[in-house]
Order: sequence, then C-alpha cells, then structure tokens
Amino acid sequence: MGILRARWVFVAVVVSMACYHFPHEELLKALAGEPGRSFNWNPQPRYIGFSDDRTEFVFKPVITSAGYVIALDGSALVCPGVPGEGMHGYMLRADVDTVMGDSAIVTLVQTCLRERGRCEGGSESCLTLNPGVTVTGTNYLLVRRNGAWTLVKPLSGAAVISG
Repeated sequence: MGILRARWVFVAVVVSMACYHFPHEELLKALAGEPGRSFNWNPQPRYIGFSDDRTEFVFKPVITSAGYVIALDGSALVCPGVPGEGMHGYMLRADVDTVMGDSAIVTLVQTCLRERGRCEGGSESCLTLNPGVTVTGTNYLLVRRNGAWTLVKPLSGAAVISG
C-alpha cells in the first residue's frame, strides 16, 4: 500500500511540474502580444535570440509568427544596420520590474554587437571577444482591465554602448 501511494505522489509531483508556468507570464504575454507597439526596430532585424528561458517561452510564438528567424543559443547577433556579413538581430530579455495592484512595469532589453573585430589569420568570419555591444532597454506600463493585462505605453528607455 505504501509503494502505491508513493507512486501516486510521484506522478502528482511530475504533473504539477509539467504544468508550471513562469511567474508574471500574463504580463509578459501582454507585451509580447503587441509587437507593433512595443518593438520600434529600425532597421528591422532578421534574427531574434532569447537571453533566458522565460523570455523564449513567452516571446517565441509571437516572434516566429512575425517572420523573424530564431537564432540558435550562443549565436553572436550583429546590430541591424551594421554593414557586413553576419546574423543581424537582437538578443531579447523581458522582466517584470514592479506590480502595483492593477498596474505593472515591464522592461524589454535588446542586446546586439555593434562592431566586428579583426580576426586572427585574416579571416573575415569571426567576431572579437570584446566587440562593442549595444544594450537598449525600454520600460512599459501595463494595466489590468477586466482581468486581462494590456499594454498602455512605453514609459522610458535607455541605450548603453560599450567597447
């Protein structure tokens, strides 16, 4: 009887883990669901990568349906508009910063390489270990109306360029 009960407990734990959703998933889906309003990409990227599993889980269906190519893990994404060969796109990360009742602030961060370095042996196809990096972050206000989160507007943004 004890072995049978242990099996049922094990099955219940496995099922509950499979059904787990990331915290704040609905907030991020509200941002991801309106890419025309939240992604001001000029020039447009071809590739999109994800910095973490939660961002990929939420944004991948929207990004794929919008016609972008999903970059493989570990891909070096060159900023759109930088001349030359390479995978032109952004690495995305989305985070929920603050939830205050029916209002929330969500941040979307885009990262890309802004310059290509010289490669050893004259090869043109590699990137330096410390190229210039552009990191752009935008904070968005979301509001819950009738139980559903909706994007209201971008609040602020910042860009950091290193290298």
